[in-house]
Amino acid sequence: MITRLHSILSGRVYSVILFSLAVFIAGFLVSPTTRAQEEMADDSSLSLNDEFFEGTVNFVHSDSSMLIVDDYSFVLDRVIRFNDASWSREQVIQRIEPGNRVGLELGGVADDRSGARVVRSITVIGQ
Repeated sequence: MITRLHSILSGRVYSVILFSLAVFIAGFLVSPTTRAQEEMADDSSLSLNDEFFEGTVNFVHSDSSMLIVDDYSFVLDRVIRFNDASWSREQVIQRIEPGNRVGLELGGVADDRSGARVVRSITVIGQ
């Protein structure tokens, strides 16, 4: 009786170990492809050829004239077309708030290190 109980328990232990090992290995096989798909999705939404971008303002950094929209960095030009009028970047920074939905007209790359693009025009779409 004791030997039967021991053999049943050891068989269950081995099956649990094998199942756990299979799940662990499957997790490693699936995760690299998932990470690659996430990186591709992030990189494909804004390229250097894009002239327009639309999104929600996450953060406005007044000291460096930077604007974070949907986790992308943008640098405001010295003079910006803001809601169909010309404004200085300091005036525009005072009028934009996090949560605003904006449309941006983009220029070239302002900072090679961060990849931030220059903003030439901003239109506030909604809040």
